Amino acid sequence: MRLFIAEKPALGQVIAEALGTVIRKDGYFECGSHDIVTWCVGHLLELAPPEVHNPDYKNWVQADLPLKLRPAKYQPL
Repeated sequence: MRLFIAEKPALGQVIAEALGTVIRKDGYFECGSHDIVTWCVGHLLELAPPEVHNPDYKNWVQADLPLKLRPAKYQPL
């Protein structure tokens, strides 16, 4: 089985139609016997707090500004 998670319902429908044999269910599409297409609405990730990027950023010090948050780290909402 494969699970496809689309950004929004309209994109989920396009993906499902591309996979063929679409059965619409409540919140997802069944495509054939092995694929499920569903979607999310809204943001799934947010920028991790500064202390995740660098433990020294837990206590803010003006000398640390601007914070160096590259590469960016994300966490689920």
